[in-house]
Amino acid sequence: MPNWRIIEASFLHLTQPQQLGELAACLARLKSWVQNSAKREIVPVLLEESLLYLSLIQQNSEINHVELNQLQDTLQNWKLNWVSICDESTQTANITDVASTWSERVLLMSGLLTSQSMSA
Repeated sequence: MPNWRIIEASFLHLTQPQQLGELAACLARLKSWVQNSAKREIVPVLLEESLLYLSLIQQNSEINHVELNQLQDTLQNWKLNWVSICDESTQTANITDVASTWSERVLLMSGLLTSQSMSA
C-alpha cells in the first residue's frame, strides 16, 4: 500500500496548477489501468489517490467546487462498486471514457497547457 502521508506532503508542495495537472495525470493512469484487465487490482489505489488529490485541492483552493464535487462523487461511486463492475466490459468502457474526459477537463482547469503554449 502506498504511504499516503508522503504522497500528501509531496502533493502539497506543488503549485495549484501542478496539483491539478497531477490529478489529471492520475485520472489518465486510471483510464489506462481500467483497460488493462490483467492489472485491475491497481484501480482501487488510483481511485484512492485521485480522491486524496481532490480533497487536498478542495481544501486549499477556490476553484470550481461544483465540478470537483461531481468528480469526487463519480470516483467514490467507482471505488465503492469496483468489485462488482470490474468484469463488466460496458461498465469499464464507461469508466475509461469518463476518466479520460475528466482528465482533459482537469488539465484545462490547471492552465498548464495555456501557460506552456504561451512560453513556447
